[in-house]
Amino acid sequence: MHALRKSNDVAKPAGIGGRVASWQGASHLREFGLVGGAYLLYMLIRQIIAADIDAVALIHAENVMNLEKDLGFFWEPALQGWAIETSDTLVVFFNWAYILTFYPIIVTASIILYTKSKHRYRYYRNVVFLSFVFALVAFAIFPLAPPRMLTREFVDTMAIFGPAIYSGAEGASFYNAFAAMPSLHFGWSVLFAMIFFRSGSRFLRIFAFIYPSMMLFTIVVTGNHYFLDAIAGGVVIVISFGTVNVIGAFRRGELNTSQLIPTTSRSLATIGAMCRRQPDRGVLTRGSQPEQQVTGQRQYDRDYQHSVYVSTFL
Repeated sequence: MHALRKSNDVAKPAGIGGRVASWQGASHLREFGLVGGAYLLYMLIRQIIAADIDAVALIHAENVMNLEKDLGFFWEPALQGWAIETSDTLVVFFNWAYILTFYPIIVTASIILYTKSKHRYRYYRNVVFLSFVFALVAFAIFPLAPPRMLTREFVDTMAIFGPAIYSGAEGASFYNAFAAMPSLHFGWSVLFAMIFFRSGSRFLRIFAFIYPSMMLFTIVVTGNHYFLDAIAGGVVIVISFGTVNVIGAFRRGELNTSQLIPTTSRSLATIGAMCRRQPDRGVLTRGSQPEQQVTGQRQYDRDYQHSVYVSTFL
């Protein structure tokens, strides 16, 4: 009886351990299914909302280029031209970097983070999920053709230098070519750079600066995105972080609606007051008729009669 009782005591923990292992395995599969399913749904919706919009996407591309010219940073053709003139090998490097520095790094980093800290992993996973939503809204509102489709200004480096499958008909069936803005390639590189920087590893902290910088060069040289796409991608990530933090504060009870609405109202009221406020006493403004000259202004006005600065008083 004693021996039987002993054997049962030994067998009992083994059974519990098996159930725990089974539960953990199911948890891993659920997480894999959640992330994989969310991404597939994102890709499917992205293709649906961008059907038959080729003309609109090309018009938007012209608008983006004109805006960048007005803002003074339409540098994409010069940067791509520099890479092509420097070396074919350099262009091929950027082409492969566009593919290999995105999914492989993101998937590998996600798995490592999942095994080390599920709490941090879920936090960043939720940021990624929200970036899906915001990106889909942007794609629906503003479909945009990538630079490589505008052959007057750009070159499709993957079609010419390879791997051609990415820009060919085979690769085009897996993604929506008119979803250039925002650039999640750049947005997610910024997100994972933050993960790398917070890891505590000296190597990863250095890589945290290299990764988004290289991704920015890559998406531009390959003709897949404009600089404005990268800026929009960064904005999407910032908004996603902010939304996750606000939702987390609500769930922890640190923030409620009664606090949020007055705070938002005060912020909007402050911004409105700043916009309506007249220049402070003594601030120089440009006008056609001088009201009162400030010290040292008379000599300036005698030399430059065509432009008069005046001191405006409330």
